[in-house]
Amino acid sequence: MALSGFMGLGLAAKIAIGAGAAALVGVAGAGAAGAAGVLPEDVQVVFNEVTGHPGNNVSETGLENSEFGQQTAEDARQKGEEKREAALENAEEKRQAGLENAAEHAQTGQETAGENAGAGQETAEEKSQAGQEAAEGAGDIADEKSQGKDAAGD
Repeated sequence: MALSGFMGLGLAAKIAIGAGAAALVGVAGAGAAGAAGVLPEDVQVVFNEVTGHPGNNVSETGLENSEFGQQTAEDARQKGEEKREAALENAEEKRQAGLENAAEHAQTGQETAGENAGAGQETAEEKSQAGQEAAEGAGDIADEKSQGKDAAGD
């Protein structure tokens, strides 16, 4: 299936892929040859100086560069660890503040709900009282009217 995809590519794409693969193999091959110490002598010296590769021709500059690179990497790792720890602490502080804020809002919500429930109950009681008074008033009127009929009908 991959081969059919390659077949569908244009000539320029195939050339570019081939050149990239050749360069990759060339760089990897030179690196392996340098590590093995089999490069031509002048090239091997430069390779060793640049990489700090231990060998017969390692210069003081190459070793110093290697040590400097290792120290720089260690410093960067430590700074990264410090920043990571600070970010974790900051995140924990924000999480805790968020929990406190949520608890405060929940408490405020409960208080408001209690106040509203009390106000609603008072309103309902007032309306109920007014309804009861209206019913009693209507009953009184009905009684008066019925008493008036009884008195007239006697």
